[in-house]
Amino acid sequence: MKRMSSQIWLVVTLLVLSALFYFLHYLIFDDPHHIFIYLLGDVAFVFIEVLLVTLIIHRVLEQREKRSRMKKMNMVIGAFFSEVGSKLLEILSGLDPETDTLHRQPAAETSSAEMKFQRITRWLAGHEYGIAPQNPDC
Repeated sequence: MKRMSSQIWLVVTLLVLSALFYFLHYLIFDDPHHIFIYLLGDVAFVFIEVLLVTLIIHRVLEQREKRSRMKKMNMVIGAFFSEVGSKLLEILSGLDPETDTLHRQPAAETSSAEMKFQRITRWLAGHEYGIAPQNPDC
């Protein structure tokens, strides 16, 4: 409610100032025809200006909000994995009966670390995860 009343006061103040300046212009130049020609031109351009400003500002604010959200999400994910996640993944991978096949993948000594990472990533993408709670290794 308080924000709405302050916005109303702002609108009223700006309209009064605008009318005051148009009146001042009339007092100085005594030419209402000139005032109304420019007033009509200014009012006609307001719609284009509002369109451009709202589109640009909306896009900028949307991108800023998305970056902020991603930064916060990355902080939460980082905190999770630094506190709990790595140990939890280690425990859960011990319950997966197919985990030993990852360790048996042939390690090509001539390939770079990036090639090894890509090979493991491809294997993990095709891997069907499961949990066998009877696994005695845990």
